[in-house]
Formats: sequence, structure tokens, C-alpha cells
Amino acid sequence: MHRIGLIGCGWFAAFHLKAFQSQSHRTNIVWVADAVMESAQRVAHTVGARAIADYREGLSEVDAVVILLPHHLHRDVAVECLRAGKHVLLEKPMSITLAEADDMIAAAEASRRTLMIAYPHRYRRSMQTFKQLVTHEQHGPLVMLDGFMDESLQGYSLGWLSKRSTLGGGVYFSSSPHMLDVMLWIAGPVRHVSMVGTRGRLPMEGEDTAACVIKFESDVIGVTRHTWMSPKSTIWYTMRAMCRDAWITLTTTPVGDLIKDGPTCPWRTRIEVLSAEGSTTVLDSDEGLDLEPEVAHFLDCVETGATPQTSGQVGRQLIELVQTAYRQASQVGANVP
Repeated sequence: MHRIGLIGCGWFAAFHLKAFQSQSHRTNIVWVADAVMESAQRVAHTVGARAIADYREGLSEVDAVVILLPHHLHRDVAVECLRAGKHVLLEKPMSITLAEADDMIAAAEASRRTLMIAYPHRYRRSMQTFKQLVTHEQHGPLVMLDGFMDESLQGYSLGWLSKRSTLGGGVYFSSSPHMLDVMLWIAGPVRHVSMVGTRGRLPMEGEDTAACVIKFESDVIGVTRHTWMSPKSTIWYTMRAMCRDAWITLTTTPVGDLIKDGPTCPWRTRIEVLSAEGSTTVLDSDEGLDLEPEVAHFLDCVETGATPQTSGQVGRQLIELVQTAYRQASQVGANVP
């Protein structure tokens, strides 16, 4: 039975706790920690765990930790936990800088502990099916991938999300790597990347809306679009593959209010194939923002010593990709000042 500590009790903590509870035959959530004790107590109450203000107090009691903190805090907390001999599941993005990512990778290697970065979409059952449809080439070779995330943070307090120094950049740094990770997983290494960004409405230093074009070494083209200022979020996550003979489209849509409902929000996920012969629905399910497959993979790696699919090296690769695009955009004035 793996003893788990959770560090950071913001809105997303409930999703991770639900996933770990689904693995209750393998895990026990011992404590949750947050500098704001009221937040820790609120979350701890939902799972019957102990609430603490300082995660260091509980490190000796657990085998692994889940880190759900603002991005600029990832390096110090992850390195300390790894050096203490704890396995680490770290919420994306891995860090603010490549140097910080390297510190975490080195600490994981020195301690021989698992370091996994939480990019959940490649672990979703629907995305596994999507990849199989694309890579098996039953509809011909892949030509282009197109990803779109339609989110609205209008009216919400952004806090640390509003500052480049704590977020790492804008929406492209923080959330677009969800799509980038899936694309690299499907299409392989990148030859070239460029991005453009704008600040449409949100009171933040970085871009709240961004688009990106990628050329993969496989000759596939990738396009991502992501906004945090949608006037009305409709289809939350879309990934489309244009193959030689068909479009393959995955859509994931909250049926309820994701922000208010959290992990209890109902969803609808579909995969459709459109070709000259017509349209076919391959999958129609209620899978949504489910972290259970991701958590199960983390536990498998802890138990077997296998390298996670979204390892520290993968997390570092995504940071390097985004920062390369940022530098180019800054040089030509393609992002916000």
C-alpha cells in the first residue's frame, strides 16, 4: 500500500484525490498540505486525511507525493522530496526554466525515485483510441494534427496565474503543452516551431490566447490554438488528425459547469471518422478530465521502476520547445510585450 501526501490544495486537488481514491486498493492518502491551513483542512476533510501547513512535517510518513503548486515553486519542493527518497508526481508544466528541470532530473536519478510530470491527456482511454486510429494508418498516413482548447477564466481571480514570474509565461507556456505533448507522442520529434500570442481581455502579463505551428521531422504539420478568454466555452478539447483518406476527430465537452462542478462535472467524449464514404462514430463515452489512468501509470512505474511515459525528460523537452517558440516570437514581435 503506497502512502501518499498531496502538496497544494487549490481547485485541481480534487481531481487528483478522486483519481487516487479510485486506486484505494493500492494507495492511502495520509495527509494534504497547504500554506493556507483552511484550504488544507477543507480538502483533508473530503478524504479523511490529516491537514498540515508544511509538507516537510509529513515527508517521513509517505512513500510518494503529488505536487500541485504554482509553477515557480516546483523545483525547490520536488528536489527536496526526491532527496528525501519520495516518488514524485508533479503537475505540469515541469518548471519555469530548463535549469530547474535539470535539477529535478538529477535529483530523481541520484535518489533512484520516480519523477513523473502530470500530462494526463495521452493517458485518457479516448486519446489512446485516437492514437491507434491515426498511427495504424488504416485511413492512410498522417498529414496534419490540429488541437484546440477553448477555456474561459473571465470573472475569476487569476492570482499567480497573472504574473510571468510565477506562471512562466502565458497560456502557451502553462496549458498549450497539453496539446503539444499529445502531438509529440503521435508525430515524433520537432523540426521547427513558431507561435503567436495576444492578450484579449484577461488581466495578466502574458498572452491569454495563443496559436502555434509545428513542423515535425516526420513531415507532419501540427497546429495548436488555445484561449483562456473564451466568451463561451463550448467544446473544451478537440484533437483532429487529417490523414490521407479521412479526418479523425476527438472532442471532449463538459455537459455541466467544469469550474463549479469540478471532478463531478459530467462529460461527453466522441471520436468520429469522416471520409468520402461518410461519417462514422467510433467512440461515444462519458470520459472527461479523468486522471485515474495517469495515476495508475504513476503507481505502476513506482512499483516496477519503469520510466514514466511523461518522464522528467519529456517535461523538459516541452519546456524547451515552448521557450524556443517564445524567443522567436519575441524577436519578431509576434507575442504580447
